[in-house]
Amino acid sequence: MKKVKPPVAIEVSDILNLARLAMSRVDIQPLFWHFRWKNQPILGYLSSIPYWYGNLPIFAYTKLDCKLKSYIAYMSVEKEEVLLTDSNDDSRYMYGAVVETENEPPFITEALSGRNKLKDKPVLIKAGNLNSLIRMLIILSDTNSSPPLWYFEFKGKHVLGLIAPFFDYYDANALPVFFYIESDTKPPASFIRYISLKTGEEISYVPYISDMKYFYGRIVNVKSMPFFTGPDLEYRR
Repeated sequence: MKKVKPPVAIEVSDILNLARLAMSRVDIQPLFWHFRWKNQPILGYLSSIPYWYGNLPIFAYTKLDCKLKSYIAYMSVEKEEVLLTDSNDDSRYMYGAVVETENEPPFITEALSGRNKLKDKPVLIKAGNLNSLIRMLIILSDTNSSPPLWYFEFKGKHVLGLIAPFFDYYDANALPVFFYIESDTKPPASFIRYISLKTGEEISYVPYISDMKYFYGRIVNVKSMPFFTGPDLEYRR
């Protein structure tokens, strides 16, 4: 059997951030993987993004400290909440099914072990301000979904950024560019609300989605970011 290449592993800060990442689309129910690794319960979500000469699989995960159930229930309108439940019949929530594996998936645990380093980095571009970052996010979004805004700390700075694929770049499938901003403070809430009016742009941090006339960007807190290596621009060799 051909060896399966491992994904890139990204540890998010908790189950709420994992749900915020996985349940951004209203038209697709996500699948959550559950298994034990080094005697620690792992809950994760496998996805992919266009990246250089193909697609890059990403396994976002968190370590559980509570009893697992059959579904992850999540809501973000009027309040943000995540629940572990055995039913999926409350229409206020979006649901993701949890699939337990008898053994740890070796291609995923190889990623968790840290042996699989991301060799081909994206191009790093520092945005001029938060407004510019949100405008880029709007371009990458559609009616069903939008990419996450990744938040993490790096060398004493608070970094907020997103991956933007520029398709058909020479012989590459997509040129991955990581646009980011740095700040001295942590984002005060989990969503960024934005609207452009004749009087100018309005932007603010909010704890949940409410008024639908606004565009909302969702922030996902991660413990480390393999795409980011520092403030200097890095190009693929």
